Amino acid sequence: MSSSSSSIIISKVGFLGFTGKVGSSVLPNLIELNKQNKIKLILLHRQGSDLSKIAETENIEKRIIKLDENGLEINKKAIENLDIVVSTVGTTGFRAQIHLIDSLENSKSLKTFIHSDFGTNWTEDELQAPGLKMIKIKEDIVDYAKSKKVPLTSIRVGVLDEFFYKYPASGTYLPGNTVQVFRNSLKNKIRVTSIPFLGYAIAQLTINPISIANQITQLYDFNVSGEEIIQAWTNIQNGIKPEITYYTEDQYQKDLQVIGGFAIIAAVRAKWGDDNWGPSDQPKIDGWKLKTFEQHCRNFIQ
Repeated sequence: MSSSSSSIIISKVGFLGFTGKVGSSVLPNLIELNKQNKIKLILLHRQGSDLSKIAETENIEKRIIKLDENGLEINKKAIENLDIVVSTVGTTGFRAQIHLIDSLENSKSLKTFIHSDFGTNWTEDELQAPGLKMIKIKEDIVDYAKSKKVPLTSIRVGVLDEFFYKYPASGTYLPGNTVQVFRNSLKNKIRVTSIPFLGYAIAQLTINPISIANQITQLYDFNVSGEEIIQAWTNIQNGIKPEITYYTEDQYQKDLQVIGGFAIIAAVRAKWGDDNWGPSDQPKIDGWKLKTFEQHCRNFIQ
């Protein structure tokens, strides 16, 4: 990206929340871009945070933030001159992002704020399910940012690979060679977002933050049908087909009432079975070496 004078414009990237599953994948990619002088990385952290993941030799600026009602002035100083702020805080930190938004209000430099979402495209009807109430917190953050006129980018994913086929509760469980069918999921495709791809893609998007401002951005690297999953796993298991189980409508309705994981898994099964994933357009992510779904699954269980 060049200015009219052909000088390189390097975006200043503030990053918060580097210890969780998503953040741990984003961090090394941001560090690499910082080394390549494609961005200027500024680590935002709370007082007393463990910074051992960031070697002193990396030459990364660190700024303290305070995500509570007393932190406004500290946070304003922390976000000074930043072009983009990326938050990958975990569930317990979702609501505290309002304090970060308060400090971003009226920022002269900010192009966009990537808040910690990384969920799928939920409809208003889906969010009425009792078990999905916790997701409304993310919607509240979006509404708050809009009320403060803070430019926002929401990252939407498919099913995160680790949660899709690493845990038996998902029903589609790679180590156990089982695939669960609901409605028309054999024919319909499911979007799968690998954690490595997500970390790489988020980092790449920070290079040109103005291009993603005030947008909902879709990120997923696989889009496979139930039949394609069965074929891939049969190949991995040397010709042994997965055990096929069936998820019932009755169990679906029961699971939607349970706040948390069971409701989310149930709702994702319905999205897959009904092919109801929402917008599909993705930005071009330069430099990512895409594997086949089968290759990815093989690597996952090695």
